Amino acid sequence: MNNPGTFNQITVDGDTSTNDMVIALANGQAGAPTITGGSALSTFSSALHKVMATMAQAIAGDGEGATKFLEANVTGATTAADARMAAKAVIGSNLVKAAMFGQDPNWGRIIDALGNTSVSLDPDKLAIGINGVAMVAAGKAQELTPPLVQQAMSPDKIVLAIDLGVGKAEGQAWGADLTYEYVHINSAYTS
Repeated sequence: MNNPGTFNQITVDGDTSTNDMVIALANGQAGAPTITGGSALSTFSSALHKVMATMAQAIAGDGEGATKFLEANVTGATTAADARMAAKAVIGSNLVKAAMFGQDPNWGRIIDALGNTSVSLDPDKLAIGINGVAMVAAGKAQELTPPLVQQAMSPDKIVLAIDLGVGKAEGQAWGADLTYEYVHINSAYTS
């Protein structure tokens, strides 16, 4: 993925805590040379992006009560913004999150999440895979065997690959499954 975004591409439950923020500061006190452009800026930007993406993924994977880290990789979008929007919509869908927790390959929930956005897709070219297993190819449901699906959905990292079939842009988002423990954690205390 080409610069998929970082903290703005994660969601655990769609809400933002009052302490959710990222600040990067540079005050020159380290005495390092000032980076003004060229290869130094490119190297620094790439390294900063890698650190922030790693931290964002760690936050998503450490969601309250989470048992699975979810990653949506969207390709074939008209624009990068559309690809990121589609990926985040899928990751943010409570129905998708619950299906991933229950190891249910309900690709209809993924299509539903996409349909709740303004992104374009070609139903005859749409492809959806879960951990390398094709669920939909060229807009058609694939024949699935229960052992293959069970094996694909049992790891604690689930990668959803979605090709919208309308362009060349890509996007990515990260999140966590929706579990019984999430409900318990968020209902068992008093503010």
